[in-house]
Amino acid sequence: MQFVRPLWACLAISCLLISAAPAQSADHARPAPLRTAWLAEFEAFAAWYAHDRQWDRENNPAVELRPFPTGRLLVDNMHAYGWNLGACGGVPALRALLRKDVYVVGVGTEEAAFNAVYARASSPLARLNGGGAARYLRGKTVLCPLGTSAHQLLLAWLDGMGLRDTDVTIVDAEPDEAVRALAKGLGEAAALWAPATYAAEELGLFRITDGRKSGIAQPVLLLAERGYADKHPERITAYLRSYLQAVESFGKMPVEELALLYQRFQREFAGKALSAANARRELETHLLFPLEKQKALLGGVEADAARPEGTLRDWLKDVIAFHKKTGALSSREAGELESLPLVTPRFLP
Repeated sequence: MQFVRPLWACLAISCLLISAAPAQSADHARPAPLRTAWLAEFEAFAAWYAHDRQWDRENNPAVELRPFPTGRLLVDNMHAYGWNLGACGGVPALRALLRKDVYVVGVGTEEAAFNAVYARASSPLARLNGGGAARYLRGKTVLCPLGTSAHQLLLAWLDGMGLRDTDVTIVDAEPDEAVRALAKGLGEAAALWAPATYAAEELGLFRITDGRKSGIAQPVLLLAERGYADKHPERITAYLRSYLQAVESFGKMPVEELALLYQRFQREFAGKALSAANARRELETHLLFPLEKQKALLGGVEADAARPEGTLRDWLKDVIAFHKKTGALSSREAGELESLPLVTPRFLP
């Protein structure tokens, strides 16, 4: 028996199909999410806050924030994850710059004061300095995440004592892992960054030096994937506007309110409990850069007559020298990077 659909039903179905067509078309036309990648560290605070306040949705209907444990993993997985904008230290960022995968579109923070070398309080390194420390350390094991800003600090510290990296045994270890190992008696020292440095101090480990004492600057860079940035420059600019809006907001908040907000950021984004004292410590010593300073750093305006090219380029030349020292960059590759053509202020608001 043939089934005959009533006329009213046919009309109803036709109306549904007609009304559904524009919705499907609209879904198809909806832009893909802006994917962002961060370490669970200070520079991600402004990104998290802009996302929490939904400021980052201007020209970007959907924004994703994904944490990575190290800058090296963030850079190495940029194509696998497909992130469009990310942030990490200058040391791992040079890999992506050499491949011409990214633009440097901003500076997240400068973290030299928070990269530090630790030893056990019982170690002679806690008492010795200069030649005595160098003689004691020779042949010993040091824990350090290779190819990172902590590695850059470690080599600067060794160099200051007249040692080379070949004079010690460097074991590749992420900061949290290195803290636990050093506290248990493995290795003689460890190069770390915050917040692993706080865990080190809570376990009674002794801070020997940090980036500022070793005379280096260690910027965290805001990176945009080149293909996406060239195709959607307005989205990168809109995102940076929201990021810098968060930076401006932080400058207007009372320290007590900001510290509570930073503790919430660490709980929600990093999954870590941070004490109020350590939250205030991070806020007091990390540098954040508003728009005009960003332009100066990236060379958009002259910061001062002595540095017309932007301070960031000087900082990154030190990073290039570090990579050359480790053998990660050949002389030819270092020469390609020296002009730093992919550092640009053109995406800033």
